[in-house]
Amino acid sequence: MSQIKNIVIIGGGFAGVRVARGLEKELADARDAQYRIILVEKQKKNHFYHSIGGLRAAVIDWSDRVMIPYTNLFKDNKHRVIQASAEKLERGHVILDREVDTFGSSVPFAYLVIATGTAYHAPAKSYTDDMEGTRDGLAQLRQQVKSAKSILIAGGGPVGIEFAGEVRDVYKDKKIILLHPQDRLLSGSISNLKLSQKAHDLLLKNNVQVVLNDRIITESNSPVYKPENGVVETKLGQRFTGIDMVFLAFGNRPNTYWLKNSDLGASIVSDTGYVKVKPTYQVDHPDLKHVFVLGDAADFDESKHAYRTKNQSVAVIKNVVQMAIHNASPDVEHKKDFDTMFVTFGKKQGVGLLPFFGGWVVGSFIVGMLKSSSLFIEKSWESLNLAPPN
Repeated sequence: MSQIKNIVIIGGGFAGVRVARGLEKELADARDAQYRIILVEKQKKNHFYHSIGGLRAAVIDWSDRVMIPYTNLFKDNKHRVIQASAEKLERGHVILDREVDTFGSSVPFAYLVIATGTAYHAPAKSYTDDMEGTRDGLAQLRQQVKSAKSILIAGGGPVGIEFAGEVRDVYKDKKIILLHPQDRLLSGSISNLKLSQKAHDLLLKNNVQVVLNDRIITESNSPVYKPENGVVETKLGQRFTGIDMVFLAFGNRPNTYWLKNSDLGASIVSDTGYVKVKPTYQVDHPDLKHVFVLGDAADFDESKHAYRTKNQSVAVIKNVVQMAIHNASPDVEHKKDFDTMFVTFGKKQGVGLLPFFGGWVVGSFIVGMLKSSSLFIEKSWESLNLAPPN
C-alpha cells in the first residue's frame, strides 16, 4: 500500500470547515484511500467561533452558542484536526509553531488550502484561542455594556451597525452614538446608496445618533475602552462628553502574517496583504500549483463576507479532486457571487441587499425572518455534525 498523502487546510473558520467537510465527502464517494485531510487550527482553539453571532454574545449570554467544538468535524477518524499555528510555508511542507503527534513541527502536504481569513477585533472574532478565555472576555464585555449609560461606536460598517442594534435591542435607554469617517454608512462593504440610506434611517428610528465624515482620535490598543474623563475627540475637532464606553468597529486585515516568514510565502502575498490568486483558486506562483486559497484571505476584488465561501469552497474542492484523484488540471474558475448583504439590528430588525432586479434593498421584515433571530447559528452547528444547545 502506498504511503498516505496529506491534504492540509490552514484555518478552521467558515471557509476551512466547508472545504474540510466537502472534501471528506468527495474522497469517500471516490473510495479514495490515498489521501488524508489535516485541518490546522491554533493550539488552544479547539472550536469554531461563529463570528456572525459574536456581537450578540457581547450583549446577551450566547457564549455556548457561538463556540462549537471541532470534535465531530470528520466522520472518518483518519482525518485530523491539529491544534497548532502555521508558522512558515515551504514548497511541500507547512512548518508549525509546536510539535504535534505523527508529524513533529513539519507537516508534509500533497495539496494545501489556505483559509486563514482576516483578523478583526473581538467579539466579531474570538477573544482568545481557548474557550474559557473567550467566554471570560464576552462576559466582561457584557458587563461593560450593561454598566455604560453612553456608548460611542467608531465605524459605520456592518459590525458597528449590528453592535448598535444588539445594544439597543436589550437596552432601550442607553445613549448610542455611531461615528463613521465616510459620507454614508456601509461605504466600505457594498456600493449601494439606497442600502446606506435605509441603514441610516433605521438607526435614527431607533434613537441612535449618526455622525458622518469624521473619525475618532484614539491611542488605545483595546477595541473597547472607557475614555479618560468620558471625553472623545475627533479629527475635525468635535468633542463628545459623558461617554462611558468606546467600541472600535474597524480594523479588518488579512490573516497572512505567517506567510511572510519565508521567501516563498512572502512572494504570494500582495501589497495589500492578501494572497495572490489565479481564477482556479491556485495561488499565483509557478512552483505552487498544488496550493489553493479561498475566503477572506484571497485577493479577489470583492467584499469579504462569509456567504462567499459557500460557492468558493465547492470550486476549490472540485479542483483539488480533479488534480488529486483524476490527475487532471483544475478547470473550475472563480465567479464573483452577486453582492448580497444582511445587516441585522437586534433580533427583529435590519436592512439587506438581495441579488434581484439589479440589487433589491429590503428591510426588517425579510432580514428579520431570514437572519436576525437566529444569525445562522444552527447551520454552523450542523456543519460540524453537532446539535446546538437549547
